[in-house]
Amino acid sequence: MKRGEHMGVRIEYQASQIEMPLFRQKYQDRENFMNYCRECPHYGRLWSCPPLSFDADAFLAPYTWANLLCAKIHPDKETIRAANTAEKIKAAGWDIVSKAKARIERKLRAIETRMSGSVSLSSGGCSLCETCTRKENLPCCKPDVIRYSMDAFGFDLTAITKELFHIEILWCKDSLPEYFTLIHALLSKESVSESLWKEAGLSTDIATR
Repeated sequence: MKRGEHMGVRIEYQASQIEMPLFRQKYQDRENFMNYCRECPHYGRLWSCPPLSFDADAFLAPYTWANLLCAKIHPDKETIRAANTAEKIKAAGWDIVSKAKARIERKLRAIETRMSGSVSLSSGGCSLCETCTRKENLPCCKPDVIRYSMDAFGFDLTAITKELFHIEILWCKDSLPEYFTLIHALLSKESVSESLWKEAGLSTDIATR
């Protein structure tokens, strides 16, 4: 398994491929998860997040495969030790996750250029802009770069992480956790090959379902 390293962080990647009808049947529960999304401060304030400005079913309909990527992000011991107050834990956690997320998004967009008709979904809300134009009821200013949140479609990221990747999600409490997890997806009409993951710098162990 390939490991990516940057700024006191080690990243392990795993991939899982599952046909879209089965993926949606097992892991999509829009009505239930929209209730959670409504409690999030990003709800209605980021274009990547719900309520979506388009028909979610029509958006997902063309795709045959959900190529899922799990990133397990390990802060090093020094980074964990240095985050020794609530404020530092919050700041370090955000920095670690946001940088890993941006890196994965860039690499998935690169794969999109190699797979005609594919599109990636991100983990959590968009952070491309300091302030989203949605707050001012203006169109997205980066429509070619924004990628929508998996949560916005009602996908159960906790179940995906546990069932497809056998990883328990950890949270920041009194210290940084041993690891963070991010789930991203590339929706496509064909499955992503191991060689393509590798060429993108996201070399993985792949399970197909």
